[in-house]
Amino acid sequence: MRTMRRLRGIGPALAFAGVLLRVPGAAAEPVASERAVETPTPRALEEILPEGATLGGREIYDRLFRNRKRLRTVVEVGRILSKDPAGNPQETRFELRAKDYRDHDDRPTDGVFAKVVIVLTGPRDIERTGYLYVHRNDRPDDQFIYSPMRKRVARANLRGQNVAGTDFSFDDFLTTLDDLEQATYRRLPDEVVDGVPCYVVDATMLKSSRSRYSRSVAAIEKEHYVPLRTRYWDEVDVAVKELRSPRASLKEFDGVWVPTESTMTDLLEDTHSTVTLQRVDPNPTLDDGEFNTAALERR
Repeated sequence: MRTMRRLRGIGPALAFAGVLLRVPGAAAEPVASERAVETPTPRALEEILPEGATLGGREIYDRLFRNRKRLRTVVEVGRILSKDPAGNPQETRFELRAKDYRDHDDRPTDGVFAKVVIVLTGPRDIERTGYLYVHRNDRPDDQFIYSPMRKRVARANLRGQNVAGTDFSFDDFLTTLDDLEQATYRRLPDEVVDGVPCYVVDATMLKSSRSRYSRSVAAIEKEHYVPLRTRYWDEVDVAVKELRSPRASLKEFDGVWVPTESTMTDLLEDTHSTVTLQRVDPNPTLDDGEFNTAALERR
């Protein structure tokens, strides 16, 4: 966490609070009755208050999303290790490619916010299974699945579906960057998670949201604005999942901090899956032709 800047004398610090006080040794100054009271700016408050003391839940989430938005394109290669209640392991390998189509004002380009392709690379029985997700603004999202057994692409509804039998759903992989407007945010008391101080924010989804979760409570690490623990509730307000990312797994990729290890626990089934990112390529050159159904078949 950034340290609070050292103040250069007590006089300027008191001025930030909009109060005129005489500093010992300083000449007295008459106070004019018509003098306007100056309201301190947010930047001035951050100069004299601990970082984050004035932040609300919406502002904290805004910084979280700003960290994510810095990657315009990304390629991730990883694996998901799942275990059932008996401890039996199952490994799923994948490659993810994503491209952000928003302009500098966060508006969609030709109705498209982002496109994501996920291809399963193992085990052998699901190898080359692919998914294409086009997050749109002008109409419902486009979602496709390629089945190597059928050798064709078909439309699908990926929302709420688990990835290859793991505890991660496509909703967890396809967190959209416009969801900031689809929830209300309430800051809760700070907590210490994994040995570091965290902001805690309750996010309640609006009816217009496409999320399968009704709300979540996230403990967000203060230095880089990355969630270390997030608990999710369903539409009947039952806690269904919890996601944890070790602080030691956070790594920087082209200015963006990403957890390279995260464990999702199904609180109802008592199972869990851990995703590990083995490679992250930040902001590579990705052609638009890599994000269509023909490319999904070629992969």
